[in-house]
Amino acid sequence: MPAYNEERRIRDTVITTAQTLSRITGSFEIIIAEDGSTDGTEDIASQLASEMDNVVHLHSDQRQGRGRALNRAFKTAKGDVLCYIDVDLATDMAHLSELIEAIRTQGYDFATGSRMMPSSDVKRPLKRGLASKGFNVLTRTMLGSKLYDHQCGFKAFKRESLFELLDSVEDEHWFWDTELLVRAQRAGYKVKEFPVRWRHGGATKVDLIKDVIGMGSQIVRLGWQLSAPHIGRKRKVIFTFILALLLLFLIFTLVGIEDVWLAAASASPPMFGLAVVVYLFSWPVRGIRYQHILRRLGHDHDLNFITGTIFMSQSANVILPARIGDVSRAYILKKEKDIPLTTGMSSLAVERIFDIIAITVIGVLSVLVVTTQRSVGNLVIPLILSSIAVIVLFFAGIFFLSSRGRNGLSPMERIILRFSRSGDYTDWVGGIAKMFIDEIYTVSSNVKDFIVVFFSSLVVWTIDILTCYIVLTAFPFIHNTASFTMLIAIVFLAVAVGNLAKMFPVTPGAIGTYEGSLTVVFGIAGIAGSVGVAAAVIDHMIKNSVTLVFGALYLTQFNIKWHELLDSKKKNK
Repeated sequence: MPAYNEERRIRDTVITTAQTLSRITGSFEIIIAEDGSTDGTEDIASQLASEMDNVVHLHSDQRQGRGRALNRAFKTAKGDVLCYIDVDLATDMAHLSELIEAIRTQGYDFATGSRMMPSSDVKRPLKRGLASKGFNVLTRTMLGSKLYDHQCGFKAFKRESLFELLDSVEDEHWFWDTELLVRAQRAGYKVKEFPVRWRHGGATKVDLIKDVIGMGSQIVRLGWQLSAPHIGRKRKVIFTFILALLLLFLIFTLVGIEDVWLAAASASPPMFGLAVVVYLFSWPVRGIRYQHILRRLGHDHDLNFITGTIFMSQSANVILPARIGDVSRAYILKKEKDIPLTTGMSSLAVERIFDIIAITVIGVLSVLVVTTQRSVGNLVIPLILSSIAVIVLFFAGIFFLSSRGRNGLSPMERIILRFSRSGDYTDWVGGIAKMFIDEIYTVSSNVKDFIVVFFSSLVVWTIDILTCYIVLTAFPFIHNTASFTMLIAIVFLAVAVGNLAKMFPVTPGAIGTYEGSLTVVFGIAGIAGSVGVAAAVIDHMIKNSVTLVFGALYLTQFNIKWHELLDSKKKNK
């Protein structure tokens, strides 16, 4: 029994457990793994151990965490069948015989009670039940477990089987039994899960927010450890999508899942339809901007093709992590119009840097407005300043590498001459790098081109922001939280911060990070977290859905298969 500050119930629990065990077997011991308690649990446990021959008290001066406490207890135990139960006796002790017999007579290596099976009889608070269900769904999906419930504090183990796995379990707290059960299934051990009658035990040592975040990170850690040696491209995509869902789940948990659902249900669907229509207008502008960039680099193509290319590459970005979909644009340009891959990548780099410039300008202006009424917090200003630094360093680097010296050579050319050698790949790579730098310099150094691309970028992001504003105003009473000016400024700032966060593309389409950024910034204006999350999710869903639908239509028009688009990184090598 792992026990921490259980002064009020440890005695009754031990006596009840001893009485139940005496009806099952004549040979047992009860180990109280007392984990650095600060109340009277230590004294009661010691007293029980002195009064009862089959009770052992293991004390720790410092808090170890449930996993470490259990490891220590199991290594001390003498039995062939090892069990643990939570001190609150939330699981009906009538199931203890079934738990033990699964190991003792039925040939299983591991057995666990389940609160999630259809025939389980469970009563618990809704909020905690939703969090637990979400965690177990993620565990099943991400870690490939076949069990429904990994966290029920009612488990038994065959001694030999447990000790073969015990040292491989890294978690030392609440994720301990989940990791053990997942590793057991991966190793081919026989695991039994059976439904139980379970009642919420009242006070709990689980910190819902802290432990959900902690266990979420452990899911990611264990998934990576188990899959990394064998993971392929498809599994990486699935893994990052699960990570995105995990981030969203954590955000929902922090805010309150029920509150987010109620907020979404209160919004006006026609406003969402209007947001879709408005967002569509940004795409021709994207096409015009990119058409101008390519034309300046010597490649003139019709607007429909250019816009379709953007739709397709952005669709790949929604599906693939780390903006790998950007590579697909260069692939399409090469495949359809024989545009060099270097031009495809350099033109995309120009588009991206002007996106960052436009978003940063929008962010700076909105910060100036917002700070007249509210504090923007400790994260927004550093992010804006980082963006400014990226822009300055980028253009400084481009202009330096492209500048001509007295000998007529640029620093880039001098670097190539010094380090490249004919007959190997260094001269080829150097030539591509020079072409890449020169093409970016061609667009960036011309005042007219700079103005055209910059202002078209402002239009693109203004429409993007207007879409988010329409989504936000679909929620009732939103104007009661802040003035019209403040609301406009906060939406400008939220979208700017959300898209700057995409510079760190951990998940496909920045799902999770975008929603988190918007929610935090919305909170500056006093917008409720539930409304902020619901609005951010719907805004991102609208934009990703439009992208995927039109991306699929253009793929059909150009007779390109999805797998061909998603494999373009490999084809470009």
